[in-house]
Amino acid sequence: MLPATAVLRKKRRRSDKMTMIHMLLTNSRSAAKLYRVWKEKKEMDIHEIDWNEVWKDLHEQNLSRRRKGECASIWESRESALEFLERSNKNPQRVAKVFSDLGVGPASRVLDVGAGPGTLAVPLASRCAHVTAVEPAAGMVEVMKEFAQKEGVENLEIVSKRWEDIDPAELSGPYDVVFASYSLGMPDIRAAVEKMCKLATKRVCLYWFLGSSPWEQWMIDLWPALHGQEYRSGPKADVLFHVLYDMGIYPNMETLQLLYTRTFPDFDAAVENFKREYHVETDAQEKILREYLSSVLKKEGGEFVLSENSMRVKLWWEVDQCA
Repeated sequence: MLPATAVLRKKRRRSDKMTMIHMLLTNSRSAAKLYRVWKEKKEMDIHEIDWNEVWKDLHEQNLSRRRKGECASIWESRESALEFLERSNKNPQRVAKVFSDLGVGPASRVLDVGAGPGTLAVPLASRCAHVTAVEPAAGMVEVMKEFAQKEGVENLEIVSKRWEDIDPAELSGPYDVVFASYSLGMPDIRAAVEKMCKLATKRVCLYWFLGSSPWEQWMIDLWPALHGQEYRSGPKADVLFHVLYDMGIYPNMETLQLLYTRTFPDFDAAVENFKREYHVETDAQEKILREYLSSVLKKEGGEFVLSENSMRVKLWWEVDQCA
């Protein structure tokens, strides 16, 4: 249920303010700039911003630029899911870090929201009493089941649905810990977090992006030349924090620097991969893509590698903060 202050804010908002929000978001896509402009003009108090609406708008604009119906749609194929799992398994430090962060043990019950191919859910299940993994993409679910079978895991429950469509009563809750690791590509982040809070008995933990991820930066660089329009990044941790704050949740935060790496057997394989991801259809577009990749790909041991650091954040809180 929304706090009374949030209800009053909704009643106070005027249509001209929402027009201003839309104009600024369309032109800048920056929550920080939105706040700065409002503060300078003194036309609005920062507490009157509906940050969940900011999140929704950024999310929607990002999907429209990428021409994707939903974030999960890019992982429908088994091939894409396998490639993701193989890439994730090359970074065991990330898995170890999450285990340490969550503070789980043999008696713990855990819910993984947006579990992907089971990168975390499967090894967690081998150490905990029970893990429920929610994952909507068919390719990811198929690969996760294979991964679990290979590891001999039998206490993993897989629910193949969007988090937005889940009724908490469908799940085997409650859970000691509910977490989402880089899987917050949902239109209504407030509703998503409220549902997580309802199912957790100890804590909720979210991992998300502080700034543009490496793959987003490549899109930012290329999109104008390929498609004649600016690329729109999805919402980041600044907006997420404000949404949580408006909910009365004051999370602990830890910044993380992670290395993101993509490896290809040859240059043409990299081109074909990004042609699909960047909707390259013409010879002219392919020429632009090839020139860009030749400037950023590095040849290492016979393979072509894209490797860059990115800043991420972990936000977590005890459930006694959940309204």
